[in-house]
Amino acid sequence: MTIRHLISKTTVLASVLAGTAMITGCDTDNDESLLRVIHASPDAPAVNVYVDTKTAVADLDYAASSGFRGVGTGTRDIRVEAIIPGGNTDVITVPGFPLGKDQRYTVIAVDETASIEAYVADESAASPAADEVAVAVVHASPAANEVDVYVTAPGTDITDINVLPNFTFDYKDPAVDAGALPAGTYDITVTLAGTKTIAYNISDVDLSPFGGQKLLLVAVSTTTDTNISASPIKLLVATDDTQLVLLDEDTTAGARVVHLSPDADAVAGGPVEVFTDVNSPIGQVEIIPAFTYTDIEPGFDSFVDLPAGDYIFDVAIDGNGPGTLYTSPVQSLSAGSEYTVIAAGLVAAEPAFGLLVTEDDNRSVITQASVKIVHGAPAAGTVNVYVTPAGQFSKEDVENGLAGKPLLENFEFGDITDYVAVPPGNYDIRVVPLSLGVAAINVENQALPEGLVATVIARQPNDPAAVPNDPAEFGLVLLTN
Repeated sequence: MTIRHLISKTTVLASVLAGTAMITGCDTDNDESLLRVIHASPDAPAVNVYVDTKTAVADLDYAASSGFRGVGTGTRDIRVEAIIPGGNTDVITVPGFPLGKDQRYTVIAVDETASIEAYVADESAASPAADEVAVAVVHASPAANEVDVYVTAPGTDITDINVLPNFTFDYKDPAVDAGALPAGTYDITVTLAGTKTIAYNISDVDLSPFGGQKLLLVAVSTTTDTNISASPIKLLVATDDTQLVLLDEDTTAGARVVHLSPDADAVAGGPVEVFTDVNSPIGQVEIIPAFTYTDIEPGFDSFVDLPAGDYIFDVAIDGNGPGTLYTSPVQSLSAGSEYTVIAAGLVAAEPAFGLLVTEDDNRSVITQASVKIVHGAPAAGTVNVYVTPAGQFSKEDVENGLAGKPLLENFEFGDITDYVAVPPGNYDIRVVPLSLGVAAINVENQALPEGLVATVIARQPNDPAAVPNDPAEFGLVLLTN
């Protein structure tokens, strides 16, 4: 079983990001060294990296590696710039960094943003044969202290007192050179130092596809509740030109469900309930009982853990059994990902009832608030959405076209935006249906603090007949990380 097969089997998050970081070489004139940059600061935004005045790496996000790229030799100034709304800012400067000809350097941005620094990691000094891999390991997670690391044959019981760790190290200790290992299959287990308490475990990792290569294994922090509940760390496996991110094998998917169908209660004659299908990873189970309009399960800032896999959801009249109102298409949930599922639309009319499913990126970035907007109010029709600093414009300014261009123009029911990064602060949010010309939703002085990840959903009242006669009955549902 290869690493790629393992990832597919357990739905471990695996990102091959060689193309996501735009790399431009410096003027090398065939006299070059190789530089690789890894982003391991858990609450920092994406970054740009400069060597002297030239861009070496652009838009490198968390838990990603740039891969090695050629840069000119000599004494160079390295600068890491955080990409933040309102203007980028330098977070790391390394003046006078010596880059030798034909040398390979890995610079890791470590620690949280307030204490971010550059860590220079040594790779393995071994020269692996075609059937070997040379491995070095770096502890770059501020979420874990001193740990023991076991690299063992599959199925080894590390709780056996006779099984000893391969090495022990603490956060930001020098990289451990594990040397050249046979390119076989291994279990990798991390425990709290001096104990058999498991902090991270993944089984049957096959290194054979990487025969002859040098691998750098970097322990970085997990950053969402769903991932942290399995382990405080994950492994970034950096090759020369790309990387894989391997989560603890017990990592689940996370899901929360919002009831925003304004006529479902009326059609059902009361609450509805939600079942998983008999073929789902957990079988046929009632996962939400007595679910009514604007209810959120399990909560506005929390997720229920579900085994990764394919699900069909049945929405039923409470007490009548599965499938009596609506049966969803297959929804695939991946381990390590978190999802918001919105029951929206109309059971007895158009637009038809269905599920709006959006994958959330709940990593908190300290330099911004991250906002995603969902149009979940079918009676509003096409709308314009304005998000402006609190007090900058009045509701009447927005309605009279004096507030400039809307953030979202001609936004249709069911549309879901990407995340928008905004400076932390307080904002006014107005939603103006084109058919009304007035703000059906007017939320003023809404706090969007640093580190917040929010999904903002426009909703209508729980009475389709009252819409659009009373725009004041529209509102927002705010979900957070």
